[in-house]
Amino acid sequence: MSTRSKRSSSGYRCTECGWSTVKWVGRCAECQAWGTMEEVGEHKARTTPARSIADPAKPIAQVDATQATSVPTGVGELDRVLGGGLVPGAVILLAGEPGVGKSTLLLDVAARVAQGTAPRGPRSVLYITGEESAAQVKLRADRVGALADSLYLTSETDLS
Repeated sequence: MSTRSKRSSSGYRCTECGWSTVKWVGRCAECQAWGTMEEVGEHKARTTPARSIADPAKPIAQVDATQATSVPTGVGELDRVLGGGLVPGAVILLAGEPGVGKSTLLLDVAARVAQGTAPRGPRSVLYITGEESAAQVKLRADRVGALADSLYLTSETDLS
């Protein structure tokens, strides 16, 4: 039986650099300091009301799919698996064991789209990471050559 309190933490913050995350880690991902993560705050209940569905459900045969055009990523096998590329407004879940290259693949795709090496020319791309610091992603981008003026990056680990 656990003796843990019913209070839940909203996260952990590094006492050295201020970086925060929702889960405890032994080493700060931003400044690399060990043992500097301390629990902060209490979880607050969401105060925003639930959103209603803007488009009511209808039979699938009545859905207009003519606007759902794919944006090729420039990575042939990924485009094949996705049915031609990314569909604007779609959410794609990419899963796999740690270290197999999920983040590197997505960073490469984001850079290809931003650089215009993917078909359809350059586009603005926002890469959001919820697990790594912006500095970690920048180091990976430098290493794999995934840099572009229209590739924007933000890191947010506090999802409360």
